[in-house]
Amino acid sequence: MKTLIKIILFTFMGLFTSSLEQKDEKHIYLAGWEAEFNGDEQCQKFLETQVVDKKTANHVWSSIDLVFKDNKLIKAYDIDEGIRSERKLKESELGFEFQELVPNQIYGFTQVSKSESYFGGEIPKEFSIPKFEFNAPFQYLGKLSKSDEAFNWLPFDLHLVAPIYINFDKLYIDYSDPLKPKVLNIEKLKETDNSYDDIQPNSEIVYEKVFIATEKTNDFESIGFTGVPNWIQYPEIPTCPKSKKTMKFLCQLTDALEVKTKRTNVHPKDEWYTQYFENMNFWGDGDLYIFFDPESKVACFIIQMT
Repeated sequence: MKTLIKIILFTFMGLFTSSLEQKDEKHIYLAGWEAEFNGDEQCQKFLETQVVDKKTANHVWSSIDLVFKDNKLIKAYDIDEGIRSERKLKESELGFEFQELVPNQIYGFTQVSKSESYFGGEIPKEFSIPKFEFNAPFQYLGKLSKSDEAFNWLPFDLHLVAPIYINFDKLYIDYSDPLKPKVLNIEKLKETDNSYDDIQPNSEIVYEKVFIATEKTNDFESIGFTGVPNWIQYPEIPTCPKSKKTMKFLCQLTDALEVKTKRTNVHPKDEWYTQYFENMNFWGDGDLYIFFDPESKVACFIIQMT
């Protein structure tokens, strides 16, 4: 009987001690997986951009749970589709300092009958789209309204434009005048090529207008979303060339986006290429990532594909 009482007592003490240890722990949850926690600039960018709450970390397909004790990183877990496995930390990561970070909220896009935000549409009369006499033209991609809760941090309604048929790396556009945006890295853009022989500088592609709304969610299962990027490849979190600050993630448009072409003067000689001009797409099956710095009014456009 005494032995049984001792076993119960030791078990209770163990559970009590374990509970106290867990209370002393702090956590940072991050959407994504490709990161090294060594305190460098890329690490800090990843933390600020990818931080989410616990519920979201358990819903997205891949995330990281960083565990801290006495404000020092002691262990980490990879969470893949809800399955946790301990992540092997490098020596340079052990002891990484805890930071108080505000989790990013994901908002998913849904199509609605009417809204101030939309994808596609005609170029507004008051808006001047960037033009140049090389390679391929800019496309008007739509407008995001600051009246939407997900975009209330924008300084103004943002008209989205990008030369999505050019194989650019990062495209920086200055919206200091929101109705007359200018390309900042124009010389770099001149060095790029496109994969479509039928595209010319005077080509026109205009998309149907699709009204969208946003709603809070804990996953990436929609035609697009804001709050946190879901990287297809390595995280390419940009630094603003004007303010030198980490740019804030604005939104991601996925290959599930269905915005059909309203009209175009592009008629491919090879009929197989027609599919690329029938709807808005980003290098076929890629995703478009858009970042924005509200201080400098600079936007950054990035395309990634599998």
